[in-house]
Amino acid sequence: MYLFKTKETAETYQDIHAKRITSFGIIDINAKIFNRNSDIPHITKGPLNAYRFVI
Repeated sequence: MYLFKTKETAETYQDIHAKRITSFGIIDINAKIFNRNSDIPHITKGPLNAYRFVI
């Protein structure tokens, strides 16, 4: 899991790595970008504006 400040940054990261992984011959990549849970950063003192990217 990686954290990004903007959705656009997360999408760029997803595109770059999807192209890299498909160059290895791997197909059917399932990647998702999730919006942050607004309660969690206040509890864990994590980034307030973050998107998660999970492969």
